[in-house]
Amino acid sequence: MLSYMPTITEEAISNRFSTINFLVGSYSIDVFSYIPTKGWVKSGEGNSEFVIEDTFITEKVKLNKENYVINLTNTIGSDECDKAFRLLSLDIPVGSIEIYKGEFDNESLIFTNLESETKVKDKVGEEVSFKLIYKPLSETENELIVGYTKNNGKTWRPYVKNIYKRK
Repeated sequence: MLSYMPTITEEAISNRFSTINFLVGSYSIDVFSYIPTKGWVKSGEGNSEFVIEDTFITEKVKLNKENYVINLTNTIGSDECDKAFRLLSLDIPVGSIEIYKGEFDNESLIFTNLESETKVKDKVGEEVSFKLIYKPLSETENELIVGYTKNNGKTWRPYVKNIYKRK
């Protein structure tokens, strides 16, 4: 039997995302790759838009990085049952789907896919997990740092950094 489910108010949705509303907006992006001998080196650019859609924040991002086109759709939800954020990432050209669990800590939104049942494998077949750290830098800039681990989170290594500049 179907039961009545109350409508979530705009205020409730706004409160749900109050700690991460710095993400919402349109951005140009500078992409940096981490090279151990050089540090962060600019490797591409692109655009992104984060919008609140119903009870989610959705990001559509297109990047040109090192002769590759990256086209992602990321959707962030606030899981009220376990008080965690969830991120669903669709890599359109590759056809992959990743699910991340996260929390807001020290002015940063931090996700990992360590709990994902389907692990990504690198070119030699080793399982790789990722950490995404979204952080506001100023009123007009945000940063996303992506790290990776091959030992279930014991050691994280830098991979990519995106600097989002509000349009």
